[in-house]
Amino acid sequence: MTRFSPYDRCPRRCFTAAIALALPLSFASGQQLDTARALSALRDARAACESDAGALWGRSLCGPIALVDRQTRLVIANDTVAQKHFLRLGDGYVTTLPENQYVANTSFPWGGRTWTMVALPLPRDRFARVGLVMHEVFHREQEALGLRQPDALNNQLDMRPGRTWLRLEYRALARALESLPDQNAARHHAESALIFREERRSIYPGSDSLEATLEIQEGLAEYTGQRLAMQLTGEGPARVAKFVRDYETTPTFVRAFAYGTGPAFGILLDQFDPAWREEVRKTRDIGALLAQAIRFQRPLNLDQTARARARDYGWDEIDRSEAARDSARAPTMQGYRARLGVGPVVTLRQSKDSLAWSYDPTELVGFDLQSTVYPSGNFSAPWGKLTVDHGGVLVQNDFSWIKIGLPSAPIAAGAREIKGDGWTLVLNPGWSLRPDPSRSGSFVAGKD
Repeated sequence: MTRFSPYDRCPRRCFTAAIALALPLSFASGQQLDTARALSALRDARAACESDAGALWGRSLCGPIALVDRQTRLVIANDTVAQKHFLRLGDGYVTTLPENQYVANTSFPWGGRTWTMVALPLPRDRFARVGLVMHEVFHREQEALGLRQPDALNNQLDMRPGRTWLRLEYRALARALESLPDQNAARHHAESALIFREERRSIYPGSDSLEATLEIQEGLAEYTGQRLAMQLTGEGPARVAKFVRDYETTPTFVRAFAYGTGPAFGILLDQFDPAWREEVRKTRDIGALLAQAIRFQRPLNLDQTARARARDYGWDEIDRSEAARDSARAPTMQGYRARLGVGPVVTLRQSKDSLAWSYDPTELVGFDLQSTVYPSGNFSAPWGKLTVDHGGVLVQNDFSWIKIGLPSAPIAAGAREIKGDGWTLVLNPGWSLRPDPSRSGSFVAGKD
C-alpha cells in the first residue's frame, strides 16, 4: 500500500504541528491525551511481534494498530491508510477514526486491511499495557489462525454455585503458577483447579462447551498478550499468577471469566506440553489439553473430593462473600425482572450477523441461563442504533432480540428518536415502532 508523508504537502506547518503533538494533547474538556505512552505502546508492540517472529502461533503478529481516544476519536497509529490524511507523530501517525466505527478494543476493517483497535487511555504498567495491546493484536490474526470462535455467554458464572467454584479454580491456578518450576507442586494445584471445574460443570450441564468456546475466543488472546509481555519485560509466571488472583474480584464473569483462566492454562501448558498450541486448533479445549498433559483423572466421588480440596483454597471465605453478594444485588435483580422480565418493553429483533455492538464484558449480568442484562453499550442493526448509558437492556444470548424498558412518556406516533431511562433509540428510515400483540402495552420495531 502506498504511504505518503504529511511533510510532502505542508512541510513547515505540519512540522510545527508534529512537534506540538509530541507533547500530551489537552482538550477544552480538561482531558489530556498521553501521546508518549501511546507511542511507547506501539514501539513495544513492534518489539514483541518482531521478537516472537511467528514462533508462538506460526504466524507473524505484526500489523496495523490504532490507539483511539473515545471522546475525540483521535487515532494514534503505527501505519497509514491510503486516501486518509495522517500527521506524523514521532515514529507514529495521527488521524481520526471513521465516523461509522465504534470505539472498542477489537479488530476492524479499515482501508482494505484488518486493524487492531485499542481504546485509550492505556495502563500505566508496562506489562499490563503490552498484554492488552497484544491481546487485541491476536484477535486481528485469530481468523487466519483458524481459532475464531463465536461469543459464548456463560450466565451460570453469575450464579452463586458457578461463581464459587470458579473463584476456587482461579485460586488453584494461581498457586499452580506460583509453584513453577516445581512441576510436582504445580501439577497438584492444577489438578485441584480441574476438580473444581468438573464440580461446577456437573451443576450446569452443557456449560462445558460454552466455557471452552469463550476460552478459545478470549482465553487464547489473553494468554498471547501475557506470554508476549513476559518475554518483553522479563517477568515470569508469578506475574500471571498475580493477575489471576486479582481477577477474582471482577464484578461478573458472564463474558469475562476466560481472561482469567486463559493465561493460566496457557502458561501451565507451556510447562507440561509445549506442543499444545498446535493441538488446540483441533481440540479447541484448553482445559482438556491440560487434563491430558498432567494425566488428570476425574474423581469417582467428585462432590466429596471437590469440597475436601476446597478448604485449602478458602472455601469458607468465598462462600460467605458470595452469600453477601447475592443479598446485596437482590433488589437490583428484582428491578430487572419487573422492568424487563414482565413489564412493558420495546423489542428489537435482528440476526446476530446483522448486529454490531460494543460493551464492557465485565459488566454483564446473567438474567437467567438464556438471556443477559447489558447495563450499558452501543448496538446497531437494520432497525437503527441503540445507545445505553445506564439502566440496562435485556439481550437474548443468541442475539436474536433486545428488550428495552418502556419509557415513562408515551411514544409519539412515527417518532424516529425515542428516549427512555438511560437509553436512546434512533430508528433508521423505513422503520417504526408498533404495538406488540404478544405482550400487553409493549412495542416492537418493524419495517413500515
